[in-house]
Amino acid sequence: MGAIVPWRGAFAGVAPAHIFHAAGTHNLRVGGLECKVAYIPNDADLAFFPILGACRPTDLGEPLLGEAEICNEQHSMRCRISDCSWSVVYVVLPPGDLPGPGESGSPLIQDGQVVGLLLSLNMHTCKGIAISSDMIKREISV
Repeated sequence: MGAIVPWRGAFAGVAPAHIFHAAGTHNLRVGGLECKVAYIPNDADLAFFPILGACRPTDLGEPLLGEAEICNEQHSMRCRISDCSWSVVYVVLPPGDLPGPGESGSPLIQDGQVVGLLLSLNMHTCKGIAISSDMIKREISV
């Protein structure tokens, strides 16, 4: 899960939809809570699932060119945002310390705010693609 956002009068977790497509299920566990994906937009690799328990929303910020960090429970790594649009953020990753299996959806952080969620990477170029926080914001306002 990359972020917790206000959604439909409550809160929802956000993760890349391709994780659920690959696993062949829409069920997941967040801590001790059982959840189920409730919404996948047609034009974004995002999945939203209601969180029916105590949680704190994630601060979403605007992605800016420059230094950033990809951070998850496994590890964190410095990276650099090289380009961005309203929907996609491109990052340059450090050679030798690339995200591995299970790290899709890791938050891309700048100035303490999540500015995107890691979607994929090219191991040969050490470049990654993240879905922009602007795309997440668009979907939570629907």
